[in-house]
Amino acid sequence: DRLAAVDELLDRAPFLLGDDFSFAECVAAPWVQRFFVTLPYFRGIDFDDVLRAFDALPGWTRAVRDRASCRESICPEGEMLDAAKRYYVSYLSPGARGCL
Repeated sequence: DRLAAVDELLDRAPFLLGDDFSFAECVAAPWVQRFFVTLPYFRGIDFDDVLRAFDALPGWTRAVRDRASCRESICPEGEMLDAAKRYYVSYLSPGARGCL
């Protein structure tokens, strides 16, 4: 699956394009941040639980989330959820803690 392909890529180097944080991580960072907020809210899925199935992805997501520039530019959780509600209205799973 797609996460397995990314995990395999990260087995070769700590970042998507090699040894250094790159533009690829800059593009991925907002999505990584959203997964940790929107998956639990709308789907009842803990993204950390998903990541436990992989070797390199947990460390990479942590490195992306912990990078100062990513922390400083993160969208506040409430704004993230409000934006997602506007676009993903029909995607609330039974048992998820969120509401539309």
